[in-house]
Amino acid sequence: MIFGLDCASVDKNKNPNWGRAKAEGPLSFALLRASYGRTPDSRFAHDWPEIKMAGLTRGAYLFLRFPKRGREAPPDPDVQAQALVDTVGALDRTDFPVTIDVEFPDGGRVDTGMTSAQALDWVRAAWKVAHDAYGVAPMLYTSARVWREDLNNAPAPDLAESPMWLARYFWKAGRPAARDAGAFAERRLDPPVPPAWGDSSNWWIHQYQGDAVEFPGFSSTVDVNRFNPMVKGARGDRVKWVQRRLGVSETGTFDAAMLAQVRAYQRKRGLVDDGVVGPRTFASLCWS
Repeated sequence: MIFGLDCASVDKNKNPNWGRAKAEGPLSFALLRASYGRTPDSRFAHDWPEIKMAGLTRGAYLFLRFPKRGREAPPDPDVQAQALVDTVGALDRTDFPVTIDVEFPDGGRVDTGMTSAQALDWVRAAWKVAHDAYGVAPMLYTSARVWREDLNNAPAPDLAESPMWLARYFWKAGRPAARDAGAFAERRLDPPVPPAWGDSSNWWIHQYQGDAVEFPGFSSTVDVNRFNPMVKGARGDRVKWVQRRLGVSETGTFDAAMLAQVRAYQRKRGLVDDGVVGPRTFASLCWS
């Protein structure tokens, strides 16, 4: 298991001990909310360099605000995405690309007064700013439920290069962070994938528990995640995504030839050449 977490200032963790989290979690990656709408998260500037110093793979996300009936209209999506870029600044090639958080809390998409097509165009506008700023597709955080119920399973071929960070909770909020690798042995614990991303294997990060407590190094709640490593024998759209970035034939099969290509890629970039597409190799590939 490759564990990670995401958090924001609303979680009220004072001075997280990222070193302890890495050692005892054991934590491999962390994603921080960089901005809410166009407002920078108050914890980001402090925690962002701390994550790097702890030796963790890091990522930053925008909580994309949508209109809501009865409330003041949020900034346009391109303004929100530019605020994300301004807050995060330059990224290392060992960082994940930025993420656009696509969800509709407190009433769902209907409460925005937008059609599903309008809501998806809102996402596209933010996506374009992030893409143009960093030169690569941003990641998308969402869930199959959101894509089905709020976006009517809209096709999105223009967003298909965005790696998927998917939410599907299997443990309740307020409970100790679930970190038993054996509990994930069953395929039914994998998050469902929105149809726009093809087959059921096409996801990279699974947020499987929200508002968990007792994660080493943290005084309050965090959301707990796991990374989906790719190893020899894998098949499907996710393999093709990697093959495109390696510049090799898109067979959709992680065979012996691809294993050699992954290891060569890792050696060239100073990564551990184990032939596994883990968080660091994935992050590097995102920039290829």
